This record gives sequence, structure tokens and C-alpha cells, in this order.
Amino acid sequence: MRRTLLVVPAYGSPELTDAVLRDLVRDDPLLPDGLRIVVVDNQGDYVLPGWAAGVEVVRTGENLRWIGTANWAFRTAQAEGDEVVVLLNNDTRLSRGFVSGLVDAVEGDVAMAAACYDDFWLHQRAVRVPRDAEAYVPRSVLRDVPFCDGTAVAFAVKAVDGVGVMDTVAFPQHGYGADVDWALRARRDGWRCAVTEAAFVHHLRRVTMTRVGRTAEDNRAEILTGLDGLWGDAWRELAGLGPGAFPAHNTGSAIDWYADPAAIGALLDPLVEDGRETPSSVG
Repeated sequence: MRRTLLVVPAYGSPELTDAVLRDLVRDDPLLPDGLRIVVVDNQGDYVLPGWAAGVEVVRTGENLRWIGTANWAFRTAQAEGDEVVVLLNNDTRLSRGFVSGLVDAVEGDVAMAAACYDDFWLHQRAVRVPRDAEAYVPRSVLRDVPFCDGTAVAFAVKAVDGVGVMDTVAFPQHGYGADVDWALRARRDGWRCAVTEAAFVHHLRRVTMTRVGRTAEDNRAEILTGLDGLWGDAWRELAGLGPGAFPAHNTGSAIDWYADPAAIGALLDPLVEDGRETPSSVG
């Protein structure tokens, strides 16, 4: 495996961190050469289980939040010569072969690749959502997308060198919207963003946000304030979204959020040719 720094931001809920670490070591308990797994313990009280051999815990003495943890990971990877950074929420469960499936997607001109999932963004949904993450059947499909959700995402460090880190000025709270901004900056510089169907993640959603007292409307405000401030009215079009995206009190994206609903519809209702599913590309 290429030199990869996989970072799990954690803030309380140790049972969730334990569960995602079990998924990570399930395929190879000794960890493959080149892979470093670090839990960034933002609450400062996580106790690493004895079975998690090779996993490290880092405490910086403050709550870096998602965005600060991302930037810590970027700078650490740059300093240590890693090729790929993976950011993985602790409130997730993973398909078998998750790490290799995701890391392999970051090659060539792909700057940012996310695992397919069962969560917020329709363009990142798995074609078939399994009953549980471990039952997911990987597919050798890479879909170009305008941006990726930061729940389970890999970055090429060579792209970070040029694009830069996440913008903590525009997104000063948790970092909602910073993943979209980073993707737009990367694509402006000629890089691609993608979703791989070789890795799947089940996301429990908002566990940490509930613990720190943030609401969905707080997060929506951070997204809109940050992206509007950086990109003006242009960011929705650049992100493949229409003017109706992010209405108040939403619980997830809808097909009418997108500038090209037909492409999203084709993705969610894949064609079958010669017995094979062929989902359409988005973006």
C-alpha cells in the first residue's frame, strides 16, 4: 500500500471509535506496510483497546473539530512523506477491504475520492445499499463528481501541496462546507474528485454534533455563510447544484437540489446491460 495516513477524529462516544477500529483491523489485524492509523482524541479521554495493535492516539490539548483534524492530518502527511490522507468519521461502519478500495481510487489526477455510502448526498449513494456495511459487495466503478462528502474521504497529498489545506477562516466552527470548498478549489486547479464503489461506509450521522450541542440549522448556516463568502452565487453551479439546494430544515439532499436531476435519477435507478449494472456518472 502507498504510504497512507488514516485519521479518525473522535470526540467522546468511545464505543463508536472502538467499532470503526475493529472494522479497520478486521481485514489485517497487523496493519499492512505503509498504513498508519491515528485517532485524534479531541476530548482527551479515549482509551485505546489492547486489540488495536499499531493504532496510535494523538491528543493536541484542544478540540480541533473535523476541520482542524483534517489540517493536522494534511500537515503531518506532508512532513512525513505520506502519499494519501484518509479522513474517517468515528460514527461509521465499513465494508470489507475498505482502506485499499478507497486508497486505490486516489491515483493519477484524482485529488479527492470518497467511499460510496447511505447518507446525505444522493450523488455519493451506493447503487445498492446493503443491510450492513460488512455485507457490501465492492464494485470496480469510479464516478466523477463535483465534490465529496467529508465523512469518509481520501486526499492525494500531492494535490494538497498545491490546493492548500481546509479554510478555517471561512468555516470556523466544525468545518461544514469546507469539503465542498476544497473540492471546488481542486477542480479549478485541474484535479478530479470521485466516488468509488470499491468501498462503502454506513454513517450513523450527527453523533458528535449532538454531543457538542450543534443543530442541523447551525451546520447549514456554516455551509451557506462560508461558501457564499468565498464563491458568491457561483458555488452552486460549480458544485452541480441548483438554486433550491439547502433549504431550511432539510434532512438530506433531494433530487431537485441538483442542476441535472436526470443524471441523479439515472444513478439511483441504474440501467442493466448484459446482466451488469451501469450507473451514470454525475458532475
